[in-house]
Amino acid sequence: MEFLTVGQIVRTIGLKGEVKIYPSTHFRDTRFKKGGRVFLLNEKGEVEKELTIKMHRTNGNCDNLIFEEISSIEEAEKINKKYLYVEKNPEILGKNEYFYSDLIGMKVSFDNGKDIGVVKAIEEYSAYATLRVKSQNKDVLIPFVNAFVKDVSLENKQIVINFIEGLL
Repeated sequence: MEFLTVGQIVRTIGLKGEVKIYPSTHFRDTRFKKGGRVFLLNEKGEVEKELTIKMHRTNGNCDNLIFEEISSIEEAEKINKKYLYVEKNPEILGKNEYFYSDLIGMKVSFDNGKDIGVVKAIEEYSAYATLRVKSQNKDVLIPFVNAFVKDVSLENKQIVINFIEGLL
């Protein structure tokens, strides 16, 4: 079973086990819907605890959750600062959508064959996502938008970028 991080618990709220989380997913309503399951993993990546979402509400850039298995502040404090995970499900993605975790480590090159480097991270900006590519001697930022990205091949672990003079 493969997991994706969907957020981190940042603090408890009230006395009945409610927690505030900082989400790291674009599918907040899907990931945190009532009856949905999230997992806490141990250091080995194994399921430590499975939690069922009883209540979800958006709170600005954060989300508040109540779990069926947690009913007191004492129980909520035991999971404070932990990350929440869900099972990876490619069916929720649309055409030309990718899990960021699948893009990390992919080779990036121009459409003329010249290698740029390897995807080190994906950074979120208000307008679009940006690939942070580790080049030979520096990091390069490439907007992950159709004007730049020509092809993404998950099978070949390769991203092809349109050659644009002055990009690097």
